[in-house]
Amino acid sequence: MEIFNFFQELKTKCCWPKNGAQEYSIINISGKIVYVEGQKGLLVLSSDMVALKLSGSKKLEIKGENLLVRELTSSTIILEGKIYKTEVF
Repeated sequence: MEIFNFFQELKTKCCWPKNGAQEYSIINISGKIVYVEGQKGLLVLSSDMVALKLSGSKKLEIKGENLLVRELTSSTIILEGKIYKTEVF
């Protein structure tokens, strides 16, 4: 079963991105669930930090407590736990 692609629906309605480049999208739901679209692979996986490779040389770090991967596909991830911070480098 494939995850509904909420961001693709928004991008289609808003005609974004205009240059055709696909980047990444992050949604944090009440500091308890993080959904990331456009991830290119796991770099770090622990109960207090998950680091993901993004397009180009970008990296996403998600910090928190009791982080658990609920779903992982080739381009998306759903994390559950107590989310403190999401940061792109």
